[in-house]
Amino acid sequence: MIHCRLLIDGQSVAASDAGIYEVFSPANGEIVGQAAAATIDDVNRAVAGAKKAFAAWSKETAWDRETILRKATAHVRSKAAEIGRLMALEQGKPLNQSVGEVSSSCDMIDYYAAEGVRIEGTINPTEKSGYHSWVTYQPVGVCVAISPWNYPVALLAWKLGPALAAGCTMVVKPSPVTPLCATAFGEALIEGGIPAGVIQVVTGPGPELGDMLVKHPDVKKVAMTGSSAVGKRLLESCAPQLKKVTLELGGHCPAIVCADADLDLAAQVIAYKGFRNGGQSCSSVNRVYAHRSVHDGLVSKLRGHAQRMTLGDGITDPSVDNGPMATAEARARVEAHVADALAHGATLICGGTRPGGDIFAKGNYYLPTILTGVTPEMRMMREETFGPVVPVAAFDDPDDAVNLANSTPWGLVSYLFTRDLATTFRASEALESGTICVNHGAVNTPYGPYEGWGDSGYGLELSRKSIFEYLKTKHIKLAL
Repeated sequence: MIHCRLLIDGQSVAASDAGIYEVFSPANGEIVGQAAAATIDDVNRAVAGAKKAFAAWSKETAWDRETILRKATAHVRSKAAEIGRLMALEQGKPLNQSVGEVSSSCDMIDYYAAEGVRIEGTINPTEKSGYHSWVTYQPVGVCVAISPWNYPVALLAWKLGPALAAGCTMVVKPSPVTPLCATAFGEALIEGGIPAGVIQVVTGPGPELGDMLVKHPDVKKVAMTGSSAVGKRLLESCAPQLKKVTLELGGHCPAIVCADADLDLAAQVIAYKGFRNGGQSCSSVNRVYAHRSVHDGLVSKLRGHAQRMTLGDGITDPSVDNGPMATAEARARVEAHVADALAHGATLICGGTRPGGDIFAKGNYYLPTILTGVTPEMRMMREETFGPVVPVAAFDDPDDAVNLANSTPWGLVSYLFTRDLATTFRASEALESGTICVNHGAVNTPYGPYEGWGDSGYGLELSRKSIFEYLKTKHIKLAL
């Protein structure tokens, strides 16, 4: 049994009322750990500790912070196997992928450690001699990171990296589904040399804990990855105090496969983005629009990828392609979406059910699924399925495909497959998403800004621009 406690002022402590909750394995339903259930007193202690640590951390030079952060991530890399195992246990992601997530998260923090020393102000020409004008940036203060369960360490690093590099301190609230690996990641960073209090971690079930944090008067910035509905409620909670907010929310990402596309490449990318991590990613391919002339060929190739994917417990077999879905509720949503599509006339190409056999009986497993003949009124074409399902519809006119791709309130990522440069430019400009991937699926890169349009986000993450989400702008004008 793994016991996960709160991380407050560099110390692992129990909740103030000794409250705990249980963490379950999605592979077999067994209890894998217990996590502390933080109270309002714990939240107050964590925020107070972060506020106290901010006074010293914000005064460090950017070069000193870079040295400290790089030393800390080097230590975390030495514990990647241990932290990755916790992730595989509680989230269901295969062990090899989980360990890789921890390592890449260290890379992300290193990227921002280097960007911290490149925060540049400006000196402005003035309208009158004797005036001097310059612009500088200062860290906002105590920040809160609310991280999800699908990529519990990577999406935390997206927030920790720019915040710590900018000189902010952070209180982390992991998803109640995955508290073990996120807390262990924070502990390892502290062990690696980040000063006590700079990172605090409070765990607990339900939305109450998050509400306490975002409404705390000493919290100056909130960054969250989660659903659009929760993000909108969080924004309302922050509005009375006019806090800075960054939200990376849901997606309903379309892929358009044109008549001239490389079908082998398109099928490979769509299968990877549609099925990897059980389809539990905001940037997963949620719907495919294939030109009628290549529709059947694409579906055949997609089916081959789906049927070759291996499924199993990623702890006992670290190299499987997919583990179980993270929660029973997530799988139930997938089953409801597939049932709705079939009831409305969709054709099942493969999957569409739980795998058979005793080794899958107790876990949240679901087979990679492909559907054709899908239409706009089906739930999976209007709602985020967040599971290993790829629905495919045919189109004749490329303009119709773009209009269908833009037909939801989300605008996170769109995928386009074509060999024609003119089509690339026209469609990329017309697609209403913050990120357009043409002939690839490498969505998230440190240097590329990641902004959700519409219901998919507020503010941006990634790229050097995101560090300014954790900074205040100051104009100093001096008359001599």
